[in-house]
Amino acid sequence: MTDQAAVKGFEVCTIVSPSGKTRASFVPEKGGIGSSLIMMGPQGPRELLYQHDFFWDKGPVERIPGGWPYLFPVCGRLERGGVMGPYLYEGRLYRLPSHGFGPRMPWKAVFENSSEVVLSLSATAATREVYPFSFEVDLRYRAEDDAFICEQTYRNAGMRPLPYYGGFHPYFATPAPGQGKEEILLDYHPIRRLIYNEKLSDVIGEGTLPQMPISIAEPRINELLTVVGADKETRLVYPDGMTLHMTAEGVEDPDLFPYIQLYTMPEKPFFCIEPWMGFPNALNTVSGVRWLMPGQEEKGLLKVWLTF
Repeated sequence: MTDQAAVKGFEVCTIVSPSGKTRASFVPEKGGIGSSLIMMGPQGPRELLYQHDFFWDKGPVERIPGGWPYLFPVCGRLERGGVMGPYLYEGRLYRLPSHGFGPRMPWKAVFENSSEVVLSLSATAATREVYPFSFEVDLRYRAEDDAFICEQTYRNAGMRPLPYYGGFHPYFATPAPGQGKEEILLDYHPIRRLIYNEKLSDVIGEGTLPQMPISIAEPRINELLTVVGADKETRLVYPDGMTLHMTAEGVEDPDLFPYIQLYTMPEKPFFCIEPWMGFPNALNTVSGVRWLMPGQEEKGLLKVWLTF
């Protein structure tokens, strides 16, 4: 069985690869968030995730607390009529917070062994108040000696078409600003750059792509939203020679995650590379939404690995 322990009042599930080279922990009650991801780096075991100082706070989750959250049923913000949060469906206004309720609701650990855990989220009376659809999401996390993997299943459990766009939001740990963060390079191959409005709630155009590789401290890439093509791999190149690699794609549709959102806080030791299925406000613009017909499901695959 997966190792379970209580940390600051929360149950934490930990999976470990066969030889112990990869270790990941999750907090089902806190949106199924990953609290730790340790993999073998050039100097030994290395923590790859950053936590804000409010990560373990009790009570309602307003801000994403770092770690490894999963976003559902939307990525980013919604805006309608100049108001943040609402979207229109069949003549009724509903409201969702930024990144949806996925990072804010308890998930259930439905299957566990020493190297795998499946976190599941499905519709409840509370979700139907803000999102009137029946859904099932399963995130099967697996720790391998040379990789960390998430196999996803998205299922329409209702009788009406299901609009959604999920995404990952890992906070990768970096050295502190002024102590090496500026030396970390981002390297990937986007094919388009999308431009936000001032509220970061909608896409209003396209712009020029920055040249890669680029320092993660470069202000031009903070809050950058890009589109990737056939090459889905993103890389963080650390000054000690370690490179963190990540890919996210679909099983049936390779372009399940066509968007990469970048985010950091200049004064904090982290950098986020976020594979998204859709862009902010897609529930209102409809373009950018994925649709599952009744009974239909689709699968995704995310992989993280290190080289050095």
